[in-house]
Amino acid sequence: MKRFLLLYKGPPTSPHASHEGWPEWFDEIGGALVDLGSPMVNGFALHGDGSTSDQTTSLNGFSIVQAEDRGRVRDLIADHPFLLHGGEYTIEVFEVPRSEAKRPNRGEAR
Repeated sequence: MKRFLLLYKGPPTSPHASHEGWPEWFDEIGGALVDLGSPMVNGFALHGDGSTSDQTTSLNGFSIVQAEDRGRVRDLIADHPFLLHGGEYTIEVFEVPRSEAKRPNRGEAR
């Protein structure tokens, strides 16, 4: 199984925005859901010169699912409740390859 990152992209939503339909969608996709994810707020960008800005991509949140291929992911998200907010709202999908590289432990030199 491959893992896919779902990025929820669109205009900012209210902190009190309805998540109606989300629990049912999570239940519907069952074992394909790897991580519910989370809303994303208060983002900032770090630039190569060390400066920061509040100019960021309009991401609202993320989830992680698993599927055989991108066609199956399309089937899984076709009726996602986030898409019901209108044409300005999209779900961007990226495959997340599993890395075999060993990560250094905290405190270990990089």
